[in-house]
Amino acid sequence: MRWMIISAIAALCLHGLCWFVTRVLWGDPNAVEETQRQMTLALTWMVCVLVMWKISLPPSRLHATLGVLMYALFVVTLGTAAALIKLVFVDGYGWGAELLKTFSMVGIMLFLTQMSLAVPSAILLQSLALKRMPQAQ
Repeated sequence: MRWMIISAIAALCLHGLCWFVTRVLWGDPNAVEETQRQMTLALTWMVCVLVMWKISLPPSRLHATLGVLMYALFVVTLGTAAALIKLVFVDGYGWGAELLKTFSMVGIMLFLTQMSLAVPSAILLQSLALKRMPQAQ
């Protein structure tokens, strides 16, 4: 159990560092706030995958890494859908072709960025969390 907590903290810090560096390189003045938001989302998929590993260990480290990325994909997809719903219903943007075109372009870039930045965290999470479990290889 201790290794799972240590792995979650280490992977979360790595994820935050990746996001912060990326946002600073993009010239984002709100890099700290965005990093905090992304770390909160990452904590969601990290906890989910650790609970699943506690229930049933993955057959290999590759399966473990792919499992982490699947949870990240699920959370990122939900976040993208929530952002679109917020734009339409909360911010009052009209539903139309222009909104979908703009949102698609920005959304796909953010989606790809989020998944790319989840890879190092996924690898670190599985390598540390499964370190002390002899059944995982």
